[in-house]
Amino acid sequence: MKSEAKVVLILFSFIAMIAGPQSPTAPSTPAVAPHVRPAFSQEQLRPPQGQDAVSPEKAEADKARWEAKMQEQQTLAQETQARGYWADPSTGLMWVGKDNGKDVTWGNAIKYCRDLRLAGYSDWRLATIDELQGIYDSSGFAAPPPRKGMDWVLAGTPKGGLFVTGNLHWSSSRVNDDRGHPTGYAWQFEFTGGRRQYEPLGYDASKRALCVRRAGE
Repeated sequence: MKSEAKVVLILFSFIAMIAGPQSPTAPSTPAVAPHVRPAFSQEQLRPPQGQDAVSPEKAEADKARWEAKMQEQQTLAQETQARGYWADPSTGLMWVGKDNGKDVTWGNAIKYCRDLRLAGYSDWRLATIDELQGIYDSSGFAAPPPRKGMDWVLAGTPKGGLFVTGNLHWSSSRVNDDRGHPTGYAWQFEFTGGRRQYEPLGYDASKRALCVRRAGE
């Protein structure tokens, strides 16, 4: 009996040692994972009515329309560049197919267009600010279909397939003071963003000349 009691006592001691406190460095796993409250309710996470995901059929149709538009613009640009000019049917203005292609001050932009000889005409001139804005095409901003994981960087362009090489194009329009007298500034147009702005006549950084004439004259 004494030997059996001793064996039982040793067994209990071994069990107690195993069931004792764990090492403070041992990781502990909670029996139940803590409840995490979502940042937004399920109601908030649902897409607003009318803004559900675009169906594959509509996405394909949008893509087809956009590709057709891009093909149409590319064809027009090729025709304009081959001809050397574009005649705007809505205004009767004839535009040179491309700008002067290098940085130029306002005075040199005026001279460039005045000296231009193209398509048998010598009456080319630097466009006014209203004429430049009149050929601005912003349709590219909403044209391309969405693509997963890609952000589109879009910019406006001039109409007619005109080829422009700089961010800003001088106009012949001077900025007047409060008495109506011309200042040392002139208006210029930014085709990438569709904005007017003005700078001193002597500035030339990224500024181009785009020439125009009145068709039929």
